[in-house]
Amino acid sequence: MSTLQLFHWLAQTHVGIAMRDSTWAFAIVEIGHLLALAVFGGAILFLDLRLLGFGFTTQPAPQVARELLPLTVTGVIVMFVTGSLLLASGPMRYYYNTPFRIKMVLFFIALFFHFTLQTGIARQDSQRDSSTQWRKVAGAISLLLWLSIGLAGRAIGYF
Repeated sequence: MSTLQLFHWLAQTHVGIAMRDSTWAFAIVEIGHLLALAVFGGAILFLDLRLLGFGFTTQPAPQVARELLPLTVTGVIVMFVTGSLLLASGPMRYYYNTPFRIKMVLFFIALFFHFTLQTGIARQDSQRDSSTQWRKVAGAISLLLWLSIGLAGRAIGYF
């Protein structure tokens, strides 16, 4: 099944029709999406700032990574569910939207990068925390990726 066929199918599902025809469904789901984004984005920002040496410097990076992991996972799960519902409200509009495609590609790259980074740091020993240049570079790359996703997401409405 091609992506186009998948999007056509999604438009005809009960969920797609309900999301498209409801007066309030899109707004309510979008509120949930934005709340999850705030939790998810905040957790990512805190970890990236710690890696860059700008916040939580009194706590070892592995401890920060471990403590933020449940928020990051919960946020991404809720964002995936609500994002899928938002997509179902008008899949063909999103299929032909270049910023949406860019956002999705960047999102999966950033998600893979971030969880690889966060779980790798979380597994390290907090007693032997070492701030390295690699962590700073990784934090900067992560911030750049997430900022790019945010900009692409904002551009979706203009194309």
